[in-house]
Amino acid sequence: MVVLIETDRLLLRPLVASDLEELVRLHEDREVTRFIRPMGSEEAQARLLLAEREWRERGHGILAVLDRGDGRFLGRTGLKYWPQFEETEIGWVLRREEWGHGYATEAAHACLDCAFESLELPYITAMIHADNERSNAVARRLGMSPLRTDILMGDEVVVHSLNRRR
Repeated sequence: MVVLIETDRLLLRPLVASDLEELVRLHEDREVTRFIRPMGSEEAQARLLLAEREWRERGHGILAVLDRGDGRFLGRTGLKYWPQFEETEIGWVLRREEWGHGYATEAAHACLDCAFESLELPYITAMIHADNERSNAVARRLGMSPLRTDILMGDEVVVHSLNRRR
């Protein structure tokens, strides 16, 4: 399955097994994982297998964010269905050296557009730790609004949402 989303500066494609080293490197940075869980090689391998399964079963999943000019791995974005909430979430994680360039907003915006075009979702959420100002700012730039607080994997999060534009 080749899903490719292009923006002015980015290419988005499903994570694949050969992304293992990049995924581990992304999740080794303590500042990057301040509000999400770190991931070693075994966890990253399991995450990649889960991502492949979700693409097969749901038709969406996690995407690698690549620089369109040179193909560098910048991070990840994409959709995750959470059965306990019966909701689909968009998320984004970028390498620290790529922060502040608008890549997270650009990638998530393209992913949202694609999701609303191809999936029958009334809204999409983003579950963000209240103190994660960078991600909260991305959610605001995407037009998302706080919906509720909830618990995700034992952590309290603010659930932001964006409704399908009719």
